[in-house]
Amino acid sequence: MDAGAEAETGEGRPWTRAQKWTIVAAGLGVFITLHDVLVANVALPRIQAFYDLGESGLQWIVATYTMGMAIAIMPAATVADRFGRRRLYLTAVVVFTAASVTAGLTSTFTVMLVARGMQGVAAAVITVTALALVSATFPHKRQRFFALGLFAAVADIGLALGPPLGGILTEVASWRVVFFVNVPVAVLAVGLTLRYVAESRESTRRVVDLPGQLLFVITVGAFTFAVIDGHDLGWGSPLILVAFVAFAVGLIAFIVHELRTRSPMMDLRLFTSRAYRLGNMAIFFGFFTVYGALLIVTQYFQNVRLYTPVEAGLLILPSSLASVAVSPVAGFIAARRGARLPALVGQTLLVVGLAIMVVGVAWSVVAVVLGFLLLGAGLSLIIPPVQGLALNSVPVERAGMASGIIATQRGLGSTAGYAVLGTIVSVWVASFLDDDLASTIPDRAERAAVVEQIVDDTNPNAFEAIVGPGRPVDHPEPDQVAAIRTVADHTFVRGMQLGLGLAALVALIVLAILIRSFRDSQDR
Repeated sequence: MDAGAEAETGEGRPWTRAQKWTIVAAGLGVFITLHDVLVANVALPRIQAFYDLGESGLQWIVATYTMGMAIAIMPAATVADRFGRRRLYLTAVVVFTAASVTAGLTSTFTVMLVARGMQGVAAAVITVTALALVSATFPHKRQRFFALGLFAAVADIGLALGPPLGGILTEVASWRVVFFVNVPVAVLAVGLTLRYVAESRESTRRVVDLPGQLLFVITVGAFTFAVIDGHDLGWGSPLILVAFVAFAVGLIAFIVHELRTRSPMMDLRLFTSRAYRLGNMAIFFGFFTVYGALLIVTQYFQNVRLYTPVEAGLLILPSSLASVAVSPVAGFIAARRGARLPALVGQTLLVVGLAIMVVGVAWSVVAVVLGFLLLGAGLSLIIPPVQGLALNSVPVERAGMASGIIATQRGLGSTAGYAVLGTIVSVWVASFLDDDLASTIPDRAERAAVVEQIVDDTNPNAFEAIVGPGRPVDHPEPDQVAAIRTVADHTFVRGMQLGLGLAALVALIVLAILIRSFRDSQDR
């Protein structure tokens, strides 16, 4: 880090060594959370076989992590602001690492679920506190843009390495090893944090908003549960309807309480700032479109085209590498020119990338790779600038709360994208596959059994981890399998094009809003 000239801040001041290493230390924390999720995803089929799990059991290995992360984000943010972001960050990295090792060592399914839940909670704390530490370390607004770009690049390396490394480790060693690979990185993150990262917290002690935290946990927990289990239990099932009602009632109660309390966990008045609203909107819908597309396209290549997890990981590797390369560029441009230019260019790339995938997914893997490349580059042009825009809208002492709100938008956006786009594909396949197979399988009962299997294998849950690997079509006549798969491929592609088309439309609407409402004067 010492080599070369000192990096210059937006205000013309050189960065200190502590500031530089804070970016690395915080980025490594987020790195281990992203990397762990992706390498574990690839190992899921082996884990399923070891514990002799059905689809429901496999789903809960992922769902416990997702639920733990969703409900802990905002409580972690307020606790970090009050008791110290560095202290909480270090604790979370240690807990995450211990839970990872536990998951890799245990032979008991219950212990595995508890470990995954602990990982989810710790990941939420790491995500919030890491972003808050970077924000507090770089108090000058233009300086913060560039720092956030570098921070995102360090973290995104986990996205690039996760799928291929997870596949290789699972194939040549054991699924247990994937939970151990983050240990040396976590040790490095802890060492750098102890050496270089300064403690930061609110200067004024606030009363902890316990009712707000409880309402947040209930509201977000109900939403996450509903969108994860809605497909398997049925969107009209009593349990899912109760979950959606709990979400709606909880959301209203949460908003009313946060507006009335004198020390809110989530200060909703921040959304009166145009810059803050735009930043959070761009983050939510950016993750909605990109991660929703990621789910249905990787699902198609694994479940229909029968790509292995490693091959599917390599398919999206250019997107991850683009994220690593572009994030610092986005921060640099935002520091020099403001957030508007990179955000608009990034949103345009999302629209173009999704349009290419809509047209090209049916006939060219190259088009899919190009689409993913543009999505990765586009999202990375958006996130650092709009994160900086949002964080610049609040006092530094409330960086934890602001980071928690941003992390909430990321989590809810990706979860909603998985649910909405995945459900579109599932409903399309369920509605049209039977008719499409009529000439291939004339017998109605036999055709219904095949359709049921293929629809179940579509499995569009609200997270990418459950997708894959490809499942063979169960049919007594091997000669018919190829014909069935060809028809299913055609049906799936049309459903996927509809889902991707919706994502492109959403991205285009967001682009129009940004062009109209994003002012040059407000992001400098």
